[in-house]
Amino acid sequence: MAQTVETGPTLTHVTHLGRQTVKFGLITLVVLIVGRMVLTAAVNYYRAVNPPPPPPPTVGFGLLPRIEFPTTTSDQVTSYRLETANGRLATFGDRAKVFFMPKPTLGLLTDEKVKKIAAKYDFVFAPEVLDTRTYRWKRSQPLETTFQIDAVNFNFTFQTDFLSRSDLLVENKVPQNADAVTRVKAMLSAAELLPLDMATAAGEAVYLKALGGELQPAAAYSDADYVQIDLNRTPVDDAYRMFSPEGYKGSVQAIVSALFSGNDSIVRLEYNYHPVDKTEVHTYPLRTTDSAWKLLQAGEGYIATPGDSATAVVREVVLGYFDSFKEQPYLQPIYVFIGDGGFLGYVPALDPKYVQTATE
Repeated sequence: MAQTVETGPTLTHVTHLGRQTVKFGLITLVVLIVGRMVLTAAVNYYRAVNPPPPPPPTVGFGLLPRIEFPTTTSDQVTSYRLETANGRLATFGDRAKVFFMPKPTLGLLTDEKVKKIAAKYDFVFAPEVLDTRTYRWKRSQPLETTFQIDAVNFNFTFQTDFLSRSDLLVENKVPQNADAVTRVKAMLSAAELLPLDMATAAGEAVYLKALGGELQPAAAYSDADYVQIDLNRTPVDDAYRMFSPEGYKGSVQAIVSALFSGNDSIVRLEYNYHPVDKTEVHTYPLRTTDSAWKLLQAGEGYIATPGDSATAVVREVVLGYFDSFKEQPYLQPIYVFIGDGGFLGYVPALDPKYVQTATE
């Protein structure tokens, strides 16, 4: 009987096996791709629903000094009432930034720099030295003008006798907001006193009328004799604006006249700017707005502007920063309670555990 001889896989078998391998390989690849997509989507969804907690605040400056609000004896506000849109106070997360503010010192070239600044404003004679850090100049043209500057931090006041000069009340239109801001910035820039964090500030304008030797808000632009410009440093994170001891008054406040041009059109300017080191910053925990509200009600806040009633009706709370006219070691956040009649009340925003007590 003849025997069948095995000669190995035939071409048909090899072709079939190859097709099966490709088929199952493609199925496996598709499963892996789809599985990876499904797994990635599931992980992303879980993370979105259950985000990991952020790292704790850095608190790198250690215990911070208390904010030194001005001493006030105002008893005009005797009670508070909360009337926000939804009956509740807004919240602002669990932390905020704190910035270091370097302390100025008297340098070897300070005297030279102060005189250079004065010369930019046409004060070229020898100054009157009031004390170790205060210089004063006077001139009579085009207006009686006094220029007084702090030789340590270069803060100054530029004051003319404009309120006693009825001849300044001309029919000319006072500069509009943008033009007035440009003039103020140009005056500061001429003496190299326009800091970067103020150079792009829009400025806030108030049109004023001179009545009986005093300035009052004008009824309309067409009725204005002067325009007041307030400049502050740009808001922190483009969200949290500066508030001064006098509410919305800027670190730079100027009065601009319709008469004269350039620097001569600025009849009063107060410069109370202190540098902030934006590279030295740490985050600190915030107290709640509810606890801040209780402190305000208990009389432990600072009233920047009391409003027009013994009962302060609060409509809103915002997070801002207290930019003092005096030197301070840190730029710290505050809660600002805004109410009817121009009411503004401040409460320190940081958790008190990270702030020195009055006895420390």
